[in-house]
Amino acid sequence: MKPVKRKIPTPQNLHNVALHYLGRYAASEASLRRVLQNRIRRAAHDNPDFAQDETKQAALRSTIETIIETHKRTGVLNDTAFAETKVNSLRRQGRSRRIIQQKLAVKGVKNDIVAAALENHADDAPPEVAELKAALILAKKRKLGAFRTMPADDDRRRKDFATLARAGFSSDIARKALNAEPPEEWE
Repeated sequence: MKPVKRKIPTPQNLHNVALHYLGRYAASEASLRRVLQNRIRRAAHDNPDFAQDETKQAALRSTIETIIETHKRTGVLNDTAFAETKVNSLRRQGRSRRIIQQKLAVKGVKNDIVAAALENHADDAPPEVAELKAALILAKKRKLGAFRTMPADDDRRRKDFATLARAGFSSDIARKALNAEPPEEWE
């Protein structure tokens, strides 16, 4: 089987790729930049002449920045809205503050934007309450602590605690979630 030789991207091609990507996925600036730069990188890998032409690659990188700025102005690309959406989604899944910060850092969202999104999500409640709610959601999903159907021995309680600790919850929050009242109280 003959390997496919990728075409050299054009500014219009990069614009179309950006539109397609943003049409399919919620994206941060960094993730869109990464997708578009990967097009250039793969084309350079497959085409030695293009790999040697630094001016053409620089022009395409400049085009990428123009595309990103255009989408930011139109509001399609908004890291703040992206972070708030992701925080809401991840909190509903029972994710801890630490895990949320890590996931959004991987997506290229700045720490101050993530911190603001976490604060906005908590509304008027202190951060500990939002963290406890997330721990309880995870405990319910995994049937830990009070959500367990059968009584637990000391070894099982340690494993439950370790599960919450690996999920990024502090020991205090993990203890509170595992020692919570029976599930009927939390419905």
